[in-house]
Amino acid sequence: MVEEKKGFHRAWLVFIGVCMMMAGGMGLVLNVMGNFFVPMALQFGLVTPEGKPDVTQVTLLMTVYSYVMLVWLPFAGRLFDRVDARVLFGAGGVCVVAAVALLGVWGEVWQIYISGVLLGLAGPIIFLVGPSVLINNWFAPKQAGKFLGIASAFTGVGTFVWSPLFAGLIKSMGYQSAFFVEAGISAVLILVPAVLFFRTRPEDVGLAQYGIEKETAAGQEPAKKSGVSGKFALGTVAFYCIFVAACLISLGGGYKSMMPTAVQSVGGTELALLGASMISAAAVGNILGKITLGTLSDKIGIMNSMVAFAVVSMAGFALMVFMMGDNQVPMLIAGFCIGTGDAMMSVGLPLLTRHCYGDRDYAKIYSYLNMGIAVLGGLGATFVALVASLAGGFQAAYGCGIGFEIVIAAVIVVAATTAKKFRGKWTEEGEPEKSRS
Repeated sequence: MVEEKKGFHRAWLVFIGVCMMMAGGMGLVLNVMGNFFVPMALQFGLVTPEGKPDVTQVTLLMTVYSYVMLVWLPFAGRLFDRVDARVLFGAGGVCVVAAVALLGVWGEVWQIYISGVLLGLAGPIIFLVGPSVLINNWFAPKQAGKFLGIASAFTGVGTFVWSPLFAGLIKSMGYQSAFFVEAGISAVLILVPAVLFFRTRPEDVGLAQYGIEKETAAGQEPAKKSGVSGKFALGTVAFYCIFVAACLISLGGGYKSMMPTAVQSVGGTELALLGASMISAAAVGNILGKITLGTLSDKIGIMNSMVAFAVVSMAGFALMVFMMGDNQVPMLIAGFCIGTGDAMMSVGLPLLTRHCYGDRDYAKIYSYLNMGIAVLGGLGATFVALVASLAGGFQAAYGCGIGFEIVIAAVIVVAATTAKKFRGKWTEEGEPEKSRS
């Protein structure tokens, strides 16, 4: 028997723990990694003929991470309903901490790829799928968007706190010691909530989802572990529409990171400061966008919210196409708008997946969809640079971004609309699958 707890609900501990994990996982480890590439290259003797640091072999660490995660995602997605959250998130946290600590130990460049493997194994649990699984399990459907948005915003800590902090630590104590400090902070922010705060679902401790009592009182059906199976989802149009959206949204990180290069290609190196300011504006868009999208989806629905965010991103790309250069206010607005696109990936896609397929096999289905993010997420900057090179300017590359946002909005509408047709086929966990016919 489960009940809605009066007063303090354990869901708040889960929420706080997810915020800590987002700040200490993706926010700290992934967002700060770029600060280490140059000193690592110099330590390993990797320099160009001109004597400049050659980070190519070092950055392959992130390629290894991405493709190990790609292979592991469909298997990891099956673990969330089978393994105690304390064990699963604890093991993922140990992989993250070990990977970071070992980066301060390795003496040969090939050894850092072992850390990439460990990060890849932890990725689905700590960085991508795990946070949304916990929030969706512990919070009622009309509450989950807001809390997932706020928790996801904690990855922005990497831009405002961790990055400058570790840049200073690397300079003062060397990158090896800085990695040990990073590992210690990650251990506290990931392992403490994993062991003390997390449980897989509220029913495990005799509770109901937070907020479900209000939804039931409002005449809505109580949330159940209902939906469709992963096998059923793979046979639907909606799945492939969301997959396309995930792939295109994941390219947004490349568009964001290339903004300084793009404006300098038009106005010269004197626009370097403007380019850096655009990255800061994008970080603000990232954080505010995640909070806003989560809250908005609870009020007007995830489809309408995602379409609205695609339009905002489209406006940012349009400003880059038509006003690129020494136009400070339009460029900062462009950076902000493009930065909001991160919200569609970390908040919008999980909520859209749950909206279309329910909770029954959510972790497994969402893991499949994240395979597209793993493939294309690290190729965004390369794509932007390649298009700019072939077309003779970054305007063409950002023009492609406008087209991508149109496609994203269209496939989201198709996914949400077609998903309504099989809503009647949702079953509760343990019930036999209903026929598609």
